[in-house]
Amino acid sequence: MSETGDKNPLPKFRALPKAIDRSLLVMIVMTIAAGIACWIVEGRDAFLESFSSDLIMMSKIIPKLAAALLVASFLQLMIPRKLVAKWIGEGSGAKGVAIATTIGAMTPGGPMTSFPMVSALAESGTGRAPLIAYLVSWSNLGFQRLLIWELPLLGPTFLIMRYIACLPLPFLAAWLATKIPMSIEKDQKS
Repeated sequence: MSETGDKNPLPKFRALPKAIDRSLLVMIVMTIAAGIACWIVEGRDAFLESFSSDLIMMSKIIPKLAAALLVASFLQLMIPRKLVAKWIGEGSGAKGVAIATTIGAMTPGGPMTSFPMVSALAESGTGRAPLIAYLVSWSNLGFQRLLIWELPLLGPTFLIMRYIACLPLPFLAAWLATKIPMSIEKDQKS
């Protein structure tokens, strides 16, 4: 029972991170510069057409992104840290990279699915090598892209050749990630 006498006290929410950080400021400056350049080079009508199509695209993406972030947040709470540390934690080695590579290849959808998943995995204790392997696998080995785009458009021979050529990339990227003397914990706090 809480101090106020409630039988079911509400959970405490984490403090919201600072909304305006350096990366957002850089993106704002780049957006303004691109808009000014578009206006100068292409004219007012092209700028307004581009701006209105961007607003339409944002209205479609924002609800999907919000849903994906909520799913990632719920996954983060549901995935036991000990299990993550055992299977794809920092010390999981080649086994962890192989598991992350498989999960990355099976993750459907675009960045709105994969990046919140990476965020949830990172918060749950996934090591940096498996995180890198997951993203490289998702972007190069995704099964859904193979079936929807490559097989019908490029044929089975090209698909097999490209897949075999790309298969070592998550492992190579994970190995390289272990050699880079940087910590991902710093970036998560900012």
